[in-house]
Amino acid sequence: MAPLAGHWADRKLARPATAIAFGVAAVAFALAGFGQHNIIFLAAAAILIDMAVQTTLILGQHTIYQLDPNARARLNSAFIATFFAGGALGSQLGSIAFHAAGWSAVSALGTALPLLSLLYWCTERRARRRTAQ
Repeated sequence: MAPLAGHWADRKLARPATAIAFGVAAVAFALAGFGQHNIIFLAAAAILIDMAVQTTLILGQHTIYQLDPNARARLNSAFIATFFAGGALGSQLGSIAFHAAGWSAVSALGTALPLLSLLYWCTERRARRRTAQ
């Protein structure tokens, strides 16, 4: 996925590709929830989640590199640390959800988080338009 995501970023498609990646992640977690006893569904969900995460990672790096070309190392360090912290927090929340209500809760949480990200993405887009006018 990394080469494709890089290609999309180079073609100035980072924003729409990010939204699609959020949607794919949400669908993948829903698929994992509905197919919790089916290895094919679980494998497909895992592949889709990995693709979505890789896509957002590459697109995010591309975006932050454009902020200040002279500070790429510092920006990347902060970005990767934040990405890692978000992943660790998501893993902890998933563990809590599993212990509280099982696999269905984990898949519901996994579906909700990318959908929340997508909602934020939508509001960020509108806010950016208002400030540009």
